[in-house]
Amino acid sequence: MARVFIALTPVKELNDKIIEIKKDLKSGLLKDHTISWQNNNSHHITLNFIGSMEPEQIDEMFINLEKITTSKSQIALEINSISLFPNDNGQVLVANINPTPQLKKIHSKIEDIINTIGFETHLKKYHPHITLGRFKEKERAGFEIPELEEPIKSLVSNIDVYESEFESGKTSYQLIKTFNY
Repeated sequence: MARVFIALTPVKELNDKIIEIKKDLKSGLLKDHTISWQNNNSHHITLNFIGSMEPEQIDEMFINLEKITTSKSQIALEINSISLFPNDNGQVLVANINPTPQLKKIHSKIEDIINTIGFETHLKKYHPHITLGRFKEKERAGFEIPELEEPIKSLVSNIDVYESEFESGKTSYQLIKTFNY
């Protein structure tokens, strides 16, 4: 069984800006912290982490995703801040994505698909973000992450399905299929 999630993958220009943010944090504010930084080629905005799926379930999900990805439009993304997730005491450093009506609608459609093939959806509020890194230390001196000078805007035109593998203490992602939105 494959551990599957559905996500948006930043285009190269947005990914380059995310890498730049991480470089600035590594050499500045967070230089004295022990952080496991996200691989630069693995940035994504999770729409739904489904978990373990049988091949037949994946095939059914693909059929249903094909039905919602025929508009041939683009999805607007806007990074509006950097913070800790899920709260100020969290261990995960993230770039927060503005949850626009368009993004919420896509998330809702995907949750409907996941429900249709027999998986429960998450009851918690959708909080779109890109993981930048994870603090290894549980206790750390307080710091304040500076605000972005201006939001970082981009467009994506694909919804991607990934398989997630956890091996030797590291998580890796393998792109299974891409759907043009």
